[in-house]
Amino acid sequence: MSKVWRAKSFAVLLIAVVALSMSLLAVGSPPASAKTKVVVATGGVVCTKVTGSTSFYPPVRHIGTKPETQVFVFHASGCRTTKSNVKHVTSGNLTVSIHRASNSCVELLLSQPSKGSGTWKPGSIHSTTASFSGFSFVHNKAGDAGFTVPNAGGTAAVTGSFAGTDHGARSTATVYMNMTALQFRAACMAPAGVSRETIISGTAKFS
Repeated sequence: MSKVWRAKSFAVLLIAVVALSMSLLAVGSPPASAKTKVVVATGGVVCTKVTGSTSFYPPVRHIGTKPETQVFVFHASGCRTTKSNVKHVTSGNLTVSIHRASNSCVELLLSQPSKGSGTWKPGSIHSTTASFSGFSFVHNKAGDAGFTVPNAGGTAAVTGSFAGTDHGARSTATVYMNMTALQFRAACMAPAGVSRETIISGTAKFS
């Protein structure tokens, strides 16, 4: 076997190996077009089942001595869209924060601006950022105490997904805790104060 023939054979084998490797890489790697495309959802969304928690940092007490942040963490389901380019929303995770000058029970009664953000499933939906001018205390027919945003006569604004046609001016959320107003007051007045309460029900709308 001549050296020239062996060299040609080796070159052909090398080309075949390279071609096979390239084909395997092409099969194993998804094309760039397969990446999830994130879409800013138009229109609005209503979620009829909201659960979660509200936490106070530090705990709210009868006499407050420190600045406080109240954080709501919600899981929203039972969602449907309205006049949107997104037809289906499985669920959403929302976080809303309220800052106060003091962690006193009295300060808790004063309406304060709040700001929140939310992510949606499927993950192809762009996030939502909402701000509210204030909140109000409410209670349901069972007597459970809760919060609603915005406050009566207040305003709402949304950027990102589900901002509607008026920058989310009609957005609102109402949630209820697992205690009555009197129970919440008693817990707030106790030495330990209130650090966290469970959200048992609620609704949220962004539009």
